[in-house]
Amino acid sequence: MEKREIKGVSHYVFDTLDEFQQHFDNKQPDIKNNWRLADEGDWVWSDDGRIIQLLKVAKSVNHPNDRKNYKFAKGWIRTVVGSFINRDNTVMDTDFSSHANRYTFSKTIKNPASRVKQRSIPTNKEKEFATNVVVGMGAVKAYMTAFSEKHENSARKKAVILLKQERIMKEIDKTALEVAKELGIDHKYILAKLKDLADYSEDDSIILQSTKELGKALGTLGSVIKQREMGIMGMFQGFSPEQLESADRAKLVEDTESDVKE
Repeated sequence: MEKREIKGVSHYVFDTLDEFQQHFDNKQPDIKNNWRLADEGDWVWSDDGRIIQLLKVAKSVNHPNDRKNYKFAKGWIRTVVGSFINRDNTVMDTDFSSHANRYTFSKTIKNPASRVKQRSIPTNKEKEFATNVVVGMGAVKAYMTAFSEKHENSARKKAVILLKQERIMKEIDKTALEVAKELGIDHKYILAKLKDLADYSEDDSIILQSTKELGKALGTLGSVIKQREMGIMGMFQGFSPEQLESADRAKLVEDTESDVKE
């Protein structure tokens, strides 16, 4: 959670839904999913997965030369972080370092991927993404579902970036363990099942494969680290080497906002 003051009034940016609920003592206001359709004073989900309040909402943008029927944008909004043009391709982020002046539409950083990489605690939407991955949805579909992303290519780039973040991998591991626990599955259970197959199966191929899996689990046929690497790589199926290599450079924002001051 981050906080800034404007004229003596504190304004907050929440990292998680739990933080938001605790702040309002479980009597929290509604959170709008689409900030473009929200009104002044509403709390909304930002495009980088945090919760923030709209401090100012304008429903139109005037042309500098007073040209009539100007349809460059549907208006603009202001948060404690900065001001944003209301367009479909505008990314409303919560990175204070990208906005030297909250009263202008300019940004010092065009790519909020740096914030995605710096964050240590997963957001609510990132947790949903991790859960989707664990249940076998596939990284791209998992991202599109969690973040309401409509474009597959964009989701592919962003999913790769998330899967390279330590907090996301920890959340995936945590979620997988929780699901396994609910099903009564633990290491002892898995080893016992493999041992039964190796000892009592009448199929030589099953005996061989079960023995190999036991060896892998115990480190006989490879380190635990290697097994983890292979598991992680499985999540990247469907991505080309070029896409994986360029993930760190992938742009999460493609719009260029002009310097306009209210």
